[in-house]
Amino acid sequence: MPPNRLDALGEATTLLEVRTRLGSHPRASELDVFEQSPGAVRLLDAGLDAPEGLETGDGPYVVLIEGPLRTTGHLHLWTDDYLPGLVVVRGDLEARTLSFGNGARVFVEGSVRVEGELFGQYGDRNATLVASGEIRARATFLATTAGMYAEGGVQSLVYAPLGIWESLAPDIENEGVGDGVHSFNPSVLDAYGDLDFRRAIVAAREGRPLFLPGVEERFPSRLTHRATR
Repeated sequence: MPPNRLDALGEATTLLEVRTRLGSHPRASELDVFEQSPGAVRLLDAGLDAPEGLETGDGPYVVLIEGPLRTTGHLHLWTDDYLPGLVVVRGDLEARTLSFGNGARVFVEGSVRVEGELFGQYGDRNATLVASGEIRARATFLATTAGMYAEGGVQSLVYAPLGIWESLAPDIENEGVGDGVHSFNPSVLDAYGDLDFRRAIVAAREGRPLFLPGVEERFPSRLTHRATR
């Protein structure tokens, strides 16, 4: 396994051990879907600091991190189509850039702080990122079937479908009607003029600008904490 595979780090454990450690945790029921096919079940007992970035495999996997998760690179939490993945972080999560999608469900007991951009897409098993604290990123990009929630609010410019949150309207609506030409660098658009998430993630990882000049400054609310529910 590559050294940056999150679902191969720490020690192998069992669903029973993870259930015991989570106890009455509100997300303990997330383990039910893994009973028939748990895949990789890993325990990191003291948190993790990974300067080179981290990724997951195709799933299924369960990863319990008993402490903070930090990387100065890109954090890519993913599964293959229709496969489940669960990551529980019992501390803060910090990354330079972050993407999650498909069956990956990520629950952070602290805050999520992303230096650059944060992406959520697909979501055949309701891909989601949930934090007990705040979620902070330079910009957040969500597709229709990916959700993101923070009890401490979101501080970020938000590009998302209208109605994804009851209490927070996106700064830029993800409509899929070619309006991306007014907001984004042409290099991250698809043939129809909408944001291409794959291209945008590559650009973010390389430190290239996603927005046209002056777009981010049009949304001063990106610097405030806003509720997600």
